[in-house]
Amino acid sequence: MHLESLITAIGYPAVFFLVMGECMGIPLPGETGLLIAAAASGTGKMFVIWWVIVAAASGAIVGDTLGYWIGRRGGRGLVLRLTGKFFIKKEHLEKAEVFFLHHGGKAVFFGRSVSYLRVLTALLAGVSRMYYPKFLLFNALAGYAFGKKLGFLEERIREIGWGALAVFIIAVIAYILWKKAGKKPPK
Repeated sequence: MHLESLITAIGYPAVFFLVMGECMGIPLPGETGLLIAAAASGTGKMFVIWWVIVAAASGAIVGDTLGYWIGRRGGRGLVLRLTGKFFIKKEHLEKAEVFFLHHGGKAVFFGRSVSYLRVLTALLAGVSRMYYPKFLLFNALAGYAFGKKLGFLEERIREIGWGALAVFIIAVIAYILWKKAGKKPPK
């Protein structure tokens, strides 16, 4: 079953569980699922955007909390057992632990903004035994900061989209002209 058909069939729970799984450290396509549901809500037929937001936010909160406590309870040993399965190297784990000890708040804040790091942030915060209320605070601040910049991000994404379209059109025109110039006239 494809991700789009899964989201269509299961709806808001699919968004919740995909985002939750990704936030707790399972490499699931939570972000992609959220984008598909948000796009589907734009049609007005399948989803209501506010319920998509509620499902995603709830999934993120539950997933982050579970990921944190899994990391805290399972600790370093659990993560070391998973190193080969999820492309985590022991050296990277050691560096991440030291970084979280010195810069835990910043690590959570910025880790929530980077796709690959988002999957590991809660787990690593737990492994490094970051103070849970501090983890929650910086996690919430990351979401708040992202929400405050949503309009700005939409504008930049729109600009990038138009720029990419312009580059694509120019490339197609250049290719057509190059092909025409490269052809020999008929004899």
